[in-house]
Order: sequence, then C-alpha cells, then structure tokens
Amino acid sequence: MKITPLSIKRQEFKRNIRGYDPDEVNTFLEIIADEFDQLQKQNEELNAKVTQLQKKLQDYQQIEKSLQQTLLAAQETSTRAMEASKRQAVLLIKEAELKAKQIVEKAQEEAKAIQNSVLELEERKRTLIARLKAVINAHIQLLNVLTETNKTQTETKEEKNKTIDVESIINRIV
Repeated sequence: MKITPLSIKRQEFKRNIRGYDPDEVNTFLEIIADEFDQLQKQNEELNAKVTQLQKKLQDYQQIEKSLQQTLLAAQETSTRAMEASKRQAVLLIKEAELKAKQIVEKAQEEAKAIQNSVLELEERKRTLIARLKAVINAHIQLLNVLTETNKTQTETKEEKNKTIDVESIINRIV
C-alpha cells in the first residue's frame, strides 16, 4: 500500500481500552518510516541529479558562450579577410591596368619607330635608285659619246637594246 499525505491524515486506529492498538500504530509507523526513507533517498537522488544537470547546463551554457564568441571572432576574421582580399584585388587590377597601359604605350612607340625606320628605308631606297639611275645614265651618255664617232646603224640598234635592258634592270630593282 502506498502512503500519501491524505492517507496519513485519514488513518484511524482501533481503540482499545488503553487507546489505540500499539501493534497497528507500530505497523503503520514502520510503513510510513519505510515510505519516508524511500522518499528521502529518492529526493536525495533527484537533488543529486538536479545538481548534476545544473552543472551540465552550466557547462553547456559555457560551451555555447564560447561557441558564440568563436563564431563572432570567425565572422570578424572572415569580414577582415574579405575586405583585405577586395583591397588586394583592387590593387592587382590597378597594377594590371598600369602595366597594360605601359605595354600599349611601349608597343605604340615601337610601332612608330618601326614606321619611321620603314619610311627611312624607303627614302634610302629612292635615293639609291635615283643615284643608280644617275650613274647608269652617266655611263650611257659616256657610252653614247664614245660610240658617237663610230656610229653605224647596227650600233644604234645595239644602243637602243642596251637602253631597254638598263630600264628593265632598273624596273626589276624597284
């Protein structure tokens, strides 16, 4: 039989000439004492469990606080790292743009220098051809002067052929 506070309050003992039956009272007291002892042990166990759970709860709360601090630190570190990466990317882009601009300017300068060299070479070519023509014409005139004394019809034809040959040579050079 399980004893409750209400059953203790309602417990009635048989009356004897001298009062309540001592065996019945003693039996009831023993049952109450056993029940009370069990309740005390159970209460102690529960209190110990509550203490243990409170300690675990404190440990978990400490871990949670530590995790939150770690998370905040990680977020701050991540934010700083991202900002640093963005700054570095901007610097790299600016540096690349500057290098590209320098390369383009250098290429333009080299192209201009090559163009000037080509123009200079073309001018040299024209000058050389003009000199060559002058030298050839001077030689032709010299030949004409030398051959004028011995002019014959065959020599005149040969001279025309030489003039044609000289012109074709000059055209090949050009």
